[in-house]
Amino acid sequence: MYEIKRTPQANIDLYKIYNYIFFDLANPIAADNFKVKILKSISYLKYFPYMGKKLSNSNIRFIYFKNYLILYSVKNQSVEIQRIFHKKQNFKNVI
Repeated sequence: MYEIKRTPQANIDLYKIYNYIFFDLANPIAADNFKVKILKSISYLKYFPYMGKKLSNSNIRFIYFKNYLILYSVKNQSVEIQRIFHKKQNFKNVI
């Protein structure tokens, strides 16, 4: 089983998404549900770290969760969540 880690930037991404749903959309229940479900989706990487597709010419992999793209890398016995983007964001300029 692999250990799941999140970079500080991934934590910020998750925090921003949560706050957007909670405050901007005024839906705290949906925000809580989102957080639980995305973390559950990420937890599958403990058992299947290579299930995501690999970005070309990179060691970064990605999986989808609803409208979000979760970028991560696998090293030794750990999976590090790098970033979480909305699918409409141009993430390639950021990484």
